[in-house]
Amino acid sequence: MDFQKIRGHKNQLRYLDHLKKSGDIPHALLFSGQKGIGKRLIAETFAASLFCTEKDSPCGKCHSCLQMKAGAYPDFFVLEVDEKGKIPVGSSDRSQPGTVRWMIDRLTRSSVNGKYIVIVDGIESISEAGQNALLKTIEEPGPDTHIILIAESKSGILPTIVSRCIEIGFNPLTISEINDIIAEELPERQNSQVVSSICGGSAGTAIRLYDEKVFDGIVELCREIKTGFGGAEKEVSPPGFSSGFGDGGFTLSVLINLYSCMLREHIADNGFSLPADILLSAEEAEKAVKILLAIKKGLKNNLNVKNILKGMLYSISDMKSRGFPEPDFSWL
Repeated sequence: MDFQKIRGHKNQLRYLDHLKKSGDIPHALLFSGQKGIGKRLIAETFAASLFCTEKDSPCGKCHSCLQMKAGAYPDFFVLEVDEKGKIPVGSSDRSQPGTVRWMIDRLTRSSVNGKYIVIVDGIESISEAGQNALLKTIEEPGPDTHIILIAESKSGILPTIVSRCIEIGFNPLTISEINDIIAEELPERQNSQVVSSICGGSAGTAIRLYDEKVFDGIVELCREIKTGFGGAEKEVSPPGFSSGFGDGGFTLSVLINLYSCMLREHIADNGFSLPADILLSAEEAEKAVKILLAIKKGLKNNLNVKNILKGMLYSISDMKSRGFPEPDFSWL
């Protein structure tokens, strides 16, 4: 199987190649691992290889491969999150494309070429009711039907679904692999040590951080967070977060990675090439990581990231080096 253009994940690719050559491909696979490390690309490449009949599949040139590239292969489709960050379940009386019930209905019909392959990118975003509706299809799929579930973590997936899948875990990419991807995707950019260090092994995150507006927004947030830690020369009110939290999950992940790197550099007594006006002490960086990890857990409950972070920073002076303060939200 031709995975030459994919960086990293050698063991996982070798396993998928073995499955294809053996012909013993599970009806349900679960690809787990953080966002932006290539799970979707690998799933699509694997699907293309199953449709392609050439020896070195996917060849990229046959009719099936060209249809896959154009997103027009009749027996392949993808469910992915909408603008609200969810994969909708849909209604039982109306088939809406892109919903769980639409997918279930479609898989009950005969395929055009004898084989269905479906990618569900963001299975953990489907409600419990939607996952229960999907369970029977995963348990008893039609003949020659393969479903690839993609998730950042299996913690948000029903155990009954996980138990019926063969899970393949994917690890973060190395800095060297990230740099190689950036050289290919953004040849006009020079590799940045800072971006490669704070992207958390995610090529998708690294590419977003090479957008100057995005990177500058992260730096501005860090300046405001430092203000909340009392980093200004005179005491000021906690940060107003002028740069916003348009994508809370992305922003929190980058901040966690950044302060973790900052903490490691303090421990190693080695300078980290970040703007001096955002640097925190080792103790402050440790507190920041703890706060941000706690807030990230709250994303599943649709909590307001901006307001909670401000509330935590109001209480930062009461936070001990171990443990969390009781946040005071009386100002809201």
